[in-house]
Amino acid sequence: MIFLQFPELYWGKVGFQGHPAVFRLSDWGLSWDEADALGDRRWGRNYHYLFAWVFVFNGIAYLGWNFWQKKFYKKMFPSREELRLEHIKTDILNHLHFRTSNTESARSYNSLQKISYVIVLFVLFPFMLLSGFAQMPAFTAISPELIDLFGGRQTARTLHVVCTLLLVLFVIIHLIEVFVAGAMNQIRSMITGKYALPSERDE
Repeated sequence: MIFLQFPELYWGKVGFQGHPAVFRLSDWGLSWDEADALGDRRWGRNYHYLFAWVFVFNGIAYLGWNFWQKKFYKKMFPSREELRLEHIKTDILNHLHFRTSNTESARSYNSLQKISYVIVLFVLFPFMLLSGFAQMPAFTAISPELIDLFGGRQTARTLHVVCTLLLVLFVIIHLIEVFVAGAMNQIRSMITGKYALPSERDE
């Protein structure tokens, strides 16, 4: 709704209707007036801020709890062996062919999962927060260097949207992988912490 109310993205410090934009919904057949008729900044922005703070506090609790647990590092961070090109290539091929492990290794994350989770947790999530704060006049009044860090408030908004799209893509791929690997078994393991291998399920 926020984007429909202002359906253009700009680069730099300045952005307004008629200013050169890097992305316009009008180029995709939805005019400014049509987008404005669909959007409503009042409730869209309120829900955005509400869930942004839920996101922040949930993220702090998640990372705080897991950092306190020693096994978090081994579980999430890929080893040197897992970062080898041959290892990553094998994992990519397995994913492309929708092949899942039936051995004990299925109980842990593979190299691609670890790399993607590390990028999401320690790159995309912090970037979302910083680019979001860089758009808030109240916050940038306290820390104006944030605007300079992104090269302008409009650049921060554009990158914020790009980062959002990357996270949505991650969620879609993640859900597909969950169903390929067995949705019921995966969801049960998230709740109980116990993952059943195919041989165990047969028994």
